[in-house]
Formats: sequence, C-alpha cells, structure tokens
Amino acid sequence: MNTHSLKANEALIVRLAVGLVFGLGIAWLIKSFDALEGKSVPLWAQVLTSTLILGAFIVWAGAGAMKRLSLALWSAIALGLIALIAWNRAAHSLDTNFNPFFLNLSFLIYPFLFVSHELISSADQAGKPIAPYALYFDEAWKRGVQLVLSGIFTLLFWAILFLGAGLLGFIGFHWFKDLLTNEYFAFPMTGLAIASSVNLGDVQPKLMHNFRALVLGVLSWLLPVITIIGLLFAVSLCFSGLEPLWKTKAATASLLAGCVALVLLINAAWQQGDETVKAHIILRWSARIACGLLLVFSCLAAWSLWLRIAQYGLTPERTMALVGVTIALLYGLGYAVAAVMPKGWLVLLAPVNIALAFIAALICLCVLTPIADPYRLSAASQADRVNSSKVASDKFDWRVLRFETGSYGIDELKHLSKAGKTEAIRKAANEASAMPSGYRWGAPPKDEDKPKTYRPDVKHITMLTKDAVPADFLSQTYMEEPYPLPDCLTASDKKCEGRLFDLDDDGNRELLLYSEPYLYAFTHTPTGWVLINNGQALEGEAVSNFRSGNFLAEKPRWNKLRFGKSTVIQYSDDKFKTPSGPHADNIRFVSN
Repeated sequence: MNTHSLKANEALIVRLAVGLVFGLGIAWLIKSFDALEGKSVPLWAQVLTSTLILGAFIVWAGAGAMKRLSLALWSAIALGLIALIAWNRAAHSLDTNFNPFFLNLSFLIYPFLFVSHELISSADQAGKPIAPYALYFDEAWKRGVQLVLSGIFTLLFWAILFLGAGLLGFIGFHWFKDLLTNEYFAFPMTGLAIASSVNLGDVQPKLMHNFRALVLGVLSWLLPVITIIGLLFAVSLCFSGLEPLWKTKAATASLLAGCVALVLLINAAWQQGDETVKAHIILRWSARIACGLLLVFSCLAAWSLWLRIAQYGLTPERTMALVGVTIALLYGLGYAVAAVMPKGWLVLLAPVNIALAFIAALICLCVLTPIADPYRLSAASQADRVNSSKVASDKFDWRVLRFETGSYGIDELKHLSKAGKTEAIRKAANEASAMPSGYRWGAPPKDEDKPKTYRPDVKHITMLTKDAVPADFLSQTYMEEPYPLPDCLTASDKKCEGRLFDLDDDGNRELLLYSEPYLYAFTHTPTGWVLINNGQALEGEAVSNFRSGNFLAEKPRWNKLRFGKSTVIQYSDDKFKTPSGPHADNIRFVSN
C-alpha cells in the first residue's frame, strides 16, 4: 500500500467517524421533518439529506485505498456533485413527497458514482490518469462484492437486534424496541454497521478474493446459457419478423436488460483475458458469439426506441431509455470489433471497457444535471410537437407537460399559453395549466363535463396595500376544484379586496382575497398559485380590521399531541369540529 494512504487502523477510525457523524446528521434532518406538519421539506434539507446518505459511501470506499490528499479532494468533489444532482432533482420535480433516495429518473447516480469512484481511485493508486486494466478490474469487482456483503451484514445486524427486542418484549420489556426505532440510534448504528463491514472486506483480502472468484466462476458459466437463448431469439426473429416484438410495448426495456446481462457475463468469463487464466473453449466461443449478439440486441433496442420517439416524442422515461441505448450501442460496436480480431481472445475488451467507463460516466453526469435533464429535453420535445402542428392540440396529451416533465413542463405550458402559434394551442395550454392533480392518471373529462376555467382580471382586484397583484397569479387559469373560487374570478360584475400576507412564517406571502362575505387564501407552489381554503365568512369588525390591516397570524393556544405520523389530537377553544384531511379518521378535536 502507498505510504501516503491511511493505515488500517486509521481507515477504520475514519469510516466509523463518518458513519457516526453522518448518521447523526441524517437522524437530525429526518426528525426535523416530523415538525413540518404537512409542509413541504425545504430544498436545502432535501439536498443535505441525500448528500449525506450517498456521500458516506464515497468516504468508506476510498479510505482504505486512496492517498490522504486524494481522498479529501475526491470526497469534497463527490459531495458537491451529489448535492448538485440532488438539487436538480428537488428543484424541478413536482413530487411533493420527499424521498431521500435517488429513484426513478435519478437512479443513474448510483452507476455514475460507482464508475467514477473506481476510475479515480484506481488512477490514484496507479499514480497516473489511466491505470492498468488489471487494477480497474480488481478494484471494481472488489467494491461490487464488498457492497453486496456490506448490505447482507447490515441486514443481519438489524435482524439480530430486532430478534433481541422481540425476546425482551415477550417478557414485558419494550425499551429496547423503542430504542431501535429512535432515529438518533437507528441511523448512527446503521452507519457504524456499514462502515465496519466495509473495513472487514479490506482487512480480509483473501476472503474477498475467494468470494469474488466464486461469483465470477458461477457467472461465467451462465454465459453459454444466455448465448444459446440469444441465438434462438435472433434466429426466431428471422421467421416471425419484428412486428410481434414491437407489439409487446416492452421491446426496448427487454432488449436493454439483455444487453446488461451480456456485458456482465462476457466480462465475468473474460476477466482479464489470457493473462490470468486459460478459459475453457466453450467460454471462449460463447464470449465471441455473445459480443455479436450484444450488437444485434442494442441495434434492435435503438430501432424500437426510435419508432416510439418519432411517433410520440421524448418523455422522461424515453430519455432515460435513450441513455441506455446509446451506451449499449457503444458497447455493442466495441465488443463486436473485439470479437472479430484475429489475434488473441477479445484483446480489445480492456481498452474498450476503460474508454466506455469514462464515456458512460460523462453521459450519466449530463443526464443527472441541467445539461441534459430528462425533464428539460422531454418538455422541449413535447412543446415542439404541438406547437409545430406535428400533432393537433385536441389530440395532444397535455398531461405530459402538466404532470410528467417537472417544472420545465409548467414553464412550457406558460410559454404556449402566451406564444402558442394558434388560439387553440393557447387555450389548451391554459386549460392544462389549471388541471388538478386528479387528472394525472385518469383520462381528462369530456368537454361537457369539464369544470369551467377562469383567469383573474386585475380590474376586479383592489389591493389594500401598495403591493401589486402578483403577475403570475394573473397569468394563471383556475378551476373550481377542489374549492369554489372567489366571485371576482368567476363573475365580471364582482370585485375583490386583496392583501399579501405570510400565513405560515415561511418567508413567502400568501394572497388573501375578500369577496363579500368570504375571505380566500391562495399560496404559491412549484406548479403555480393554489387556493387553500373553502372561503371563511367575515362579519362586522372583522371586515374593517381586514381592510385596515389590523390582524395577525396567530398560532394555536394548545399544541397538538402527535402519536406517530398519522394520529393527531388537537385541543381547541372552539366546540367540537368535524375532522378533515388525509388522516381524518385519526384526528380528534377536543373542546377545552
């Protein structure tokens, strides 16, 4: 090991410290989310939580291999990249339910970080930008196996703890179970468990090497099986044609899964070529044929995806599929060339794998950031389809822009509502902007069943302060769902009095509109302005106080009692009230 690397005991201390500190930080963040009581998680908290969860793995993996300075620099860069990707996801997604893990469109962060870390860690150990292929191979498979074993160790660790809690519970002691479910215990302990298991893999190299050899051996002999199946499939297509494949509507995903399996098994059989072990002749020929099948599968996947994009344009899912198809095609071309080389056994696989690792990491980084954000590319593609009349506005699925392309889709709708080429496009974009969330999965109602839409007229709103009515409030259309709108928005002879006022102390002011005798409140969300109440009647002195500004936002006298995440008891000075909301069955209002 390099003299500038951390010693074994130092690496252990660093890993345990990261597991403990990051675990405590995550616990504090998760715990603070419970106090929000239905409010959206702040952007900075979303970014920080996701960054701490993934950033710990970078430090754990690098502590046992990289030089001290290199580890510090790469950890800082990796944390910054994770934060950027987390911000891009949170800032442009319309999903209000925060999940600290990267799923759906952002799942590419996992292969991106894994590949990037192995490229940088191996180069650091080799002392040059491009390391020998043998080092890449050893490090990548070692980390992959280490990651799997760490997951198994952590699951077994928690299974034993909960077994102990269950045994204690049988005899009436529940304190241990309560301890296990406490965030300030659970997250740090999980971090310490993963850190310990990762370190165990480093200090037991023979164990890791033997386990890796077993895994590679098993996987390599699956290569002839998938090769025979691939050949049967390819030959069968010559007789059936491609139409049955296209009709499945899952051709691209299935073919890409086949490409991933082929790449994995080819490398498991080839390993480092003839330099390390003389492979069986069955494996040698299976690998050559599989390289050709990889090109066939990737070309079919590209064709299938192109047909869908040409017909329906880009969506976020198709953009992600396009990433997979692009990488699969590059692997297919590189492996096919390696297969037909006369000298040696797939001797080009080493440089091809190294080059494609850099290319794949770069592609993933672009897709995970605003450079090639699937939301942005899809929103632009769909807006161009309808605005260029490739598809009629009444045939276009406006839900894609409204719900499926994040804030970029909302921006495109606003642009089309003002600058659409035809009146029909502008009108349809306005209506789509006002679609309630219930339209996302169900078919939009027929014209005669659609609720009416309304656009505010500034002439009908008199502001009681020097503030102007927010421009984006006036440019938006509204439906009378789920609450009835103020009369000044729905009737040409009615007027409202308005004020901007912060109702929830979040630094952003809501718009209060008084349309006699009711007071309405609108709040601004990532999708636009939303009516948040059913209209509350004001009478007598309350009306004059509203007009003069003699009122304030008062917090409740009695705090809520919260039992878990769904059961809430609210004490009030008023009489018994009917509960409402997502957990209405679990809410009881008790009169004082």
